[in-house]
Amino acid sequence: MTHSAMGAMHLFAALVALVTRLAVVLSPKGGAAHRLLGLVYAFAMLMTCISALLLYRMTGHFGLFHFFAVLCLIYVMIGVTQAILQRGDWIRRHLIWMGWSYLGLLAAAATEAFIRLPGLTHISDNQTFLVGGALGAAIAALGWLLMPRWTRMALENRSARRG
Repeated sequence: MTHSAMGAMHLFAALVALVTRLAVVLSPKGGAAHRLLGLVYAFAMLMTCISALLLYRMTGHFGLFHFFAVLCLIYVMIGVTQAILQRGDWIRRHLIWMGWSYLGLLAAAATEAFIRLPGLTHISDNQTFLVGGALGAAIAALGWLLMPRWTRMALENRSARRG
């Protein structure tokens, strides 16, 4: 449930980002569809992160979730910059940064979904931050373990299609 127009925009942008990133992952890399879906994802993430920075209903001040929004915003900006500049091993860096941006989005979505479960509406802000931190840490650890494999697989698939 959203409590403001900003909250509604945040939710909409996050849902668009979740769906378009999945479409980006499943689409052939480098083509027009991939680039278009990637741009939609990047703009949706920009909207998601910026709107997150404007939401203070839970704590009334800058907090852990705002920090993660800034971090995700940085990841998206670096990932997009890699694709624009195309210098050196840019594809690998693009995959990694965009991958981390999506993992951040998934961590935020998991936290939101968990704290909105029926029966958990009474948990305190401190408990919410503990849950958010634990889910974020778990998803980051999973990403840390799987990112090299995902990157390697994506690069191998790309070179197999080109070869």
